[in-house]
This record gives sequence, C-alpha cells and structure tokens, in this order.
Amino acid sequence: MSEIRKEVTPLTTGIIWLTKEEVTPQNSYYEDVDYLLDGLLTANLRAANGVSSRVIVGKNFGRSLYVMIVKELKATELESYLSLFKNDLTTENDVLVIDETEGFENLRKQVGKLSSHLRIIQ
Repeated sequence: MSEIRKEVTPLTTGIIWLTKEEVTPQNSYYEDVDYLLDGLLTANLRAANGVSSRVIVGKNFGRSLYVMIVKELKATELESYLSLFKNDLTTENDVLVIDETEGFENLRKQVGKLSSHLRIIQ
C-alpha cells in the first residue's frame, strides 16, 4: 500500500495535489489518486486534457472526497475549492497535501485558520 493510501482516512475531507508538471498516468502519485477517486481522474483527463488545475469530487469511506490538482496555485481557485467543504470541517477532519512544488508554506498562508486541517506529504 502506498504512502497516500495509508494517509487517507475516513476523516480525510480533501486532497490538494500541488504538482510540478502536467498530470499524466506517469506522475508518481497518479495511480494512488486515481484509485482513491475510483477512476475519476482518468475519466477527467480524457474529458479535459491540458487543463492546469482541476477539482474532482469522489467518495471516501462513503463520504465526499474533494480533490484539487493544481500546477500553479491561484487564490481564487483555492477559495472556490475550499468553499465546497469548509463549513462541514470539524476539528477531526483533515486535508492531505501532496506537495511536489514546495508550495506548502504559500498554501498555509492562503488558507488562514484552515491551515490546522492540513497534513503534508512531500
């Protein structure tokens, strides 16, 4: 089992994947993220190839799992993504961050008080 699959729990509400290159099946985290989304990442790539950021909503332990994949983090896109679930976050929920760009500190600044929910994989 991969590191990502071990880290995602029933309390994981979202995943933010800060990728350094376009997402393809050759990316190191692609297979795991696609697995967690029951193949929705592959379907999304086929439908919208060449997009620099994407949000996909799947299921995780019977609850919604909000996945944002982004090459260049933009405040407006991040705000829209967080608005999908921030009102439902409790102190127990987390958002897993896959950071290939070393942009975690910038992300923490942008999310403000929600930064306590972030867990990072580098």
